[in-house]
Amino acid sequence: MKWVNWLTIQEKKQGNALTFFLRTISFFYGIAVRLRLIAYKAGFFRIEFLPACVVSVGNITVGGTGKTPFVAMLAEWASENGIGAAILSRGYKGKTSHNFLVVSDGTKVMATYDDAGDEAVLMAKKVSSIPVLTSKNRYLIGHLALRRFNPELLLLDDGYQHVSLHRDLDILLLDARRQFGNEWLLPCGPLREPLEGIERADLIVMTKCAAGCNGNDMVDFLRKNFPEKPIFRSAHLPDQVIFPLDGRAYPPDFLSGKKVVAFAGLAHPDDFLDMVKGLGANVVHFKAFSDHHSFTQDEIGKLASCKKVSEGDFLLTTEKDWVRIDGRIDVGVDIAVLTIKVGLLSDSDIFFDTIKQGILDSGVKKR
Repeated sequence: MKWVNWLTIQEKKQGNALTFFLRTISFFYGIAVRLRLIAYKAGFFRIEFLPACVVSVGNITVGGTGKTPFVAMLAEWASENGIGAAILSRGYKGKTSHNFLVVSDGTKVMATYDDAGDEAVLMAKKVSSIPVLTSKNRYLIGHLALRRFNPELLLLDDGYQHVSLHRDLDILLLDARRQFGNEWLLPCGPLREPLEGIERADLIVMTKCAAGCNGNDMVDFLRKNFPEKPIFRSAHLPDQVIFPLDGRAYPPDFLSGKKVVAFAGLAHPDDFLDMVKGLGANVVHFKAFSDHHSFTQDEIGKLASCKKVSEGDFLLTTEKDWVRIDGRIDVGVDIAVLTIKVGLLSDSDIFFDTIKQGILDSGVKKR
């Protein structure tokens, strides 16, 4: 018993030491972030301007707030309203050796996820009429987009911390389910920057709002500490069940009663699982992979074997995961994709009118 107690004490000491180490790093990381922002604000670092309306969509936490589908929703709105737009992405996880990449020219997808990253390719496929370009240098691809496609609206994907480029509107996405986590900065917590960074936002959107998760406590916090900021709510809504290998498509309620082997490689794969269960599917097995996971034929084969053993109807995954699977598996695999769309739950007219006004206000910069 004394030996067990000693081990417990040592484990606690090691845990405390690790926590102290991570919090120390978080502390100095916070100082570096603040100094960087102060330097830009004071003019020590140059802020570049583009002659178009630049709307940034981003977050202050690590992954999972739904930036990609939100940017796709904005691009679809622009396309439907006759507004010329282009999406500028950093191409996260893309392996291209070039300084920039045209993922889509607004008519066809011209790059693979290996080159451009899964998020950029997904946006190019979801909004086929809008050009998508990637580069770590958004100013560079912004100018390229303006020369080649002449957009009046540039959508900056994951751009909240990319303060080296001037933006006309900053849209900050906050996850209503997970909020700010433990409120610690990286690596001890999920925050990319201190909470005072919310002050830079022009519009705040609570994402993943649903029954039992409306984010009211976070809204109270925001209204108390940032009373001038407009706050909107949005939800991720199931759109279609698509069998991409043979082109079949069904409404979301097709999943009701179906036995599925589901899997996802997302920042928060449990969100996908909850949606699938909420549609009435019988999930006989679920496998979570890391975000941006590169699937192998062997992994898909094991999932297919699990479906066979459990007498499931088909495999089910997300459209973001399908981007990383397409063309890499046996065409005989019975696999379906649940697509989603983002919907604003209220005040959508005010939200989009604000963007329209931003486009009008930026007219003085145009060529």
